Amino acid sequence: MDVTNINLASSSSLNSDGNGTLNAASTPPLANLNGGDYCFLASGTFGSGRTLTLQHKVGDAFVTIGSDTVLTAPGGCVFTSSQSEIQLVISGGSGDGSDNLYVAIAPF
Repeated sequence: MDVTNINLASSSSLNSDGNGTLNAASTPPLANLNGGDYCFLASGTFGSGRTLTLQHKVGDAFVTIGSDTVLTAPGGCVFTSSQSEIQLVISGGSGDGSDNLYVAIAPF
């Protein structure tokens, strides 16, 4: 897996409120996992109500990896996944320009 390092403001895959889903097909893309331990980090300014949720694909559905992979403020976690496909759901944005977020997902 390559390291995913994203400035969310540069994503053309999000709507005008800054909400949407990033995955391997989005712009910018999220690199697929190879299974193992990874870190999920977010820094910058979270606007009121902003939530980042990291999910992996299990069967035909994406599910949240765990409670630690749901961020409403700068922070991060280490997670383990045996799955290859991931997505980052960005929600709760109001489009007021208060977000200035950077996300990194990398092998641990």
